Amino acid sequence: MPSCSLFVLLSFCLASLLGCYQPPATVAPQRTVEALLRLLDDRDAVTRRTAAEALGKIGNPQAVPRLVVALGDQSPIVREAAVRSLGGVGPLDSGTRAHIAGLLVDSVQSVRAAAAQTLGSLDPSKEIWPLALSQLAHADPEVRRTVIQAFEGSDSPEVMQALVNSLHDPDSQVRQTAVAVLGESGNSRVVELFQERLKTESSATVRGEIAYRLQFFSVDEFGEGLRFVASHDESVQVRRWADHTLKGFRGARDSGSRPQPIPPAVPAPSHRYP
Repeated sequence: MPSCSLFVLLSFCLASLLGCYQPPATVAPQRTVEALLRLLDDRDAVTRRTAAEALGKIGNPQAVPRLVVALGDQSPIVREAAVRSLGGVGPLDSGTRAHIAGLLVDSVQSVRAAAAQTLGSLDPSKEIWPLALSQLAHADPEVRRTVIQAFEGSDSPEVMQALVNSLHDPDSQVRQTAVAVLGESGNSRVVELFQERLKTESSATVRGEIAYRLQFFSVDEFGEGLRFVASHDESVQVRRWADHTLKGFRGARDSGSRPQPIPPAVPAPSHRYP
């Protein structure tokens, strides 16, 4: 059977790639790359996925056009593998980034998440933000949440404003993700926003995320508000989390060291994303 023969060939290719560490892109024989590119057309989805993954491990820029085509594969496992592999094959032009951004609205959550992670790992590109920003109005909160995750690392004023606006999203998980990404930004201007959200946020999960994120900022900027939350919040878990954060800052102040974030407890907010 042709497909079986190709799969055997792929196994040999992967064995040679994964057997020991080698620098990417230059040491893999050209015939191996060509064989993997052909396997992207195999009728078996698992074979196509494995070929896409192997091409990402090799990191040869020659694979980019074919991996872009694979972003439209009928199988979600192939689309996910292709978008992840594109994050490891070197600089990508704006057209390729736009194709990746298009998967932020994929029908399958794992593909959307992979697209967000790949975009977040790339140097920010202003060309793709209008496309991504437009999806914050999508009816599906999971799409909005995925788009927000893709904004990590961007310091674009338009993106920052979109994240701030998302603090008022009707879905609590979207708001929590916006808090996480804003917290990761390290922008001191978000402290005042977080203080206000602690007072008005209806979701205990989001308030807990805010209390966790405030560990990354100066206690003098929000100590009073956080102390109030630690003693008066209606949620036991939020009070506990706010208290953990305050204790961490008191310990850092007493020792004269830089505050170190406290690892999440259970239940607790996300460390990076929910």
